[in-house]
Amino acid sequence: MDMICTIRSIYDKLPASEKKVADFVMKNPKQVLTLNIFELAKLCNVSAPSVSRFVRKAFGLTFQETKVELAKNLSKIEKNNITELLSWADDLNDMPSKIINEISLTCNDVIAANKVSTFKDVINLIKNAGTVYFFAVGSSALVAMDFQDKLLKIGIKSVFINDGNLNILNSNICTSKDVAIAISFSGRTKEVNIAVRNAKENNTPIVAITQEKETSLGKLADYVLVTPSYEINENRIGAIFSRYGQLFVVDYLYMGLTKQVIKSTGQFSDDYHKFFEMLKENK
Repeated sequence: MDMICTIRSIYDKLPASEKKVADFVMKNPKQVLTLNIFELAKLCNVSAPSVSRFVRKAFGLTFQETKVELAKNLSKIEKNNITELLSWADDLNDMPSKIINEISLTCNDVIAANKVSTFKDVINLIKNAGTVYFFAVGSSALVAMDFQDKLLKIGIKSVFINDGNLNILNSNICTSKDVAIAISFSGRTKEVNIAVRNAKENNTPIVAITQEKETSLGKLADYVLVTPSYEINENRIGAIFSRYGQLFVVDYLYMGLTKQVIKSTGQFSDDYHKFFEMLKENK
């Protein structure tokens, strides 16, 4: 059974509540495997009976039976997603609108998958940290670099080195007064998880930005900010929408921090202007 094709074939006939479930299942098939029916209903903002009706209508199965079939379908779903993504390049005029739409959906998924209270807790944690240490490699390292740059601009001491081995060394000097932010879409990046374990031994609070709470990284963290995406294979051709999800989390945290850290926007603007003036080469 090709479950995604089955959903698409009946999608237009579904009521609004069941379309929400369909959208979530198509975009986050791997995450669905970790949820019970009530958790999925809450993430979709529908009732549990709506989920039951959807899976019965789409597949003729119970929710538990659907999860079993979905697990069997993951590799096929993965290939279909890559094929669809590559097909966008066939029409360069239409491609930008498709990318923009997917970015919007990804950001909405991030909001749906996380509690505002978790963002608030992480913002307070970072604000009061002695030093913020980042652990990330590969595509996630770009997100860590962006976050570090933002924190330094508002006067929060932060450290990131784009080298997995040096990240591990940094983790040995983390303390309980610091915060470690680990970024890994798969949650199974070896260098990142080793660094996190080291930091935990020093009682350093851990914030994870990862695909789901049940990843190896998510289980190690004190706070998890989920970035769901249909790029379900960590060996994907490119971290496109998962990266936008991570950057959205970073911007959410940064804006919240900026509001609390900066006392005078006028003074901050003046100081920043002086900084760039200082860097200009004398003529």
